[in-house]
Amino acid sequence: MWSPEREAEAPAGGDPAWEEDEERMSFLFSAFKRSREVNSTDWDSKMGFWAPLVLSHSRRQGVVRLRLRDLQEAFQRKGSVPLGLATVLQDLLRRGELQRESDFMASVDSSWISWGVGVFLLKPLKWTLSNMLGDHKVPAEEVLVAVELLKVGAQE
Repeated sequence: MWSPEREAEAPAGGDPAWEEDEERMSFLFSAFKRSREVNSTDWDSKMGFWAPLVLSHSRRQGVVRLRLRDLQEAFQRKGSVPLGLATVLQDLLRRGELQRESDFMASVDSSWISWGVGVFLLKPLKWTLSNMLGDHKVPAEEVLVAVELLKVGAQE
């Protein structure tokens, strides 16, 4: 029987649900609709599957640097790659769970005041403008940093 918990472990654990439920997997591997408003239930269901899976996969692999291309390879199923991973990464960027490596490195070198301005003013402004102008693609080779995993690693 399918469950999000079982699916979340599928790629690394070889869960039978990953192999058996063709209809569900076909849905999850399909692209997101252009806008969440088209069908919020489907959008939320896919995002609820992929976003935690991306982060748990990174945690299990012990990596904080992610690339779309690497995730596509890791989540291949029967020769297919998930078509919505770029959208998932964009959403994780928007929520602050991922950060572009270039932005992260710039924030490491900055003072607390400039960091605060960047995080609370410039980052939301850049995100809003890029979405309005349609520049919301995540290049396959762009390196992203899993912020929470980096914090956990730093505490250990």
